[in-house]
Amino acid sequence: MSARFEHKFIVSAHQTDALVSALGPSLIPDATAGGSYPVLTLYHDCPEFSALEAQRRGAPFRSKVRVRCYGSADGRIAPTTFVELKRRDGPDGAKVRARGTAAACAALARGDADAAADLEPGERAAAAEIAGFARPAGLRPACLMRYDRRAWSLGALRLTLDRDLMVRHEDLRARPDDRAFVRRALEADRLVLEVKGEGAVPLEIALLFTRLGIRPCPFSKYAAGMAAANPLHPCN
Repeated sequence: MSARFEHKFIVSAHQTDALVSALGPSLIPDATAGGSYPVLTLYHDCPEFSALEAQRRGAPFRSKVRVRCYGSADGRIAPTTFVELKRRDGPDGAKVRARGTAAACAALARGDADAAADLEPGERAAAAEIAGFARPAGLRPACLMRYDRRAWSLGALRLTLDRDLMVRHEDLRARPDDRAFVRRALEADRLVLEVKGEGAVPLEIALLFTRLGIRPCPFSKYAAGMAAANPLHPCN
């Protein structure tokens, strides 16, 4: 588990185009599918929705478990599934993840440690840690989200840009490139920009963001997805 920072921004398409143009060839697209691919994320929570409430309160110490599925319907991107445990300690975050079949990852997220036997040996320690966290918490699927991601490296930084955030609260199975969504978790003209790395954001990048009017914004995809089901609940 490695420590890192993660800053989020809600941006417009115009700001996105201006940022990409300004950074130009310094942005190196991810190797996967030229840096553009769909993401399916299945969030888990306990029956009392403790993870959701911790997010809404802005608790400095919080954790969440999710199953993340990649792949494209046309086979251009091979199907890949991870189960992940994310922890936040104030401004710093850390993540443990294990790769496996969709069924094994779903079982581990619910706390079934026996499912680790279906993973490659190198994945089992992380899987056991995730299941060990999930089981006493009584985790279960809470919502499934889909979005289209563009991803780049910028020196030591990683930038991701997610558009068309969609959510559903039924048929909670993560499948590659699943498009059966009708409910939005964020307005169609808004995108989620994330900057991740270690240490600090370089001054020139921070100044560029300021010039483009791109400012940090507390935002949780999980909270936004749950708020889409119940508008009385705040998304953050």
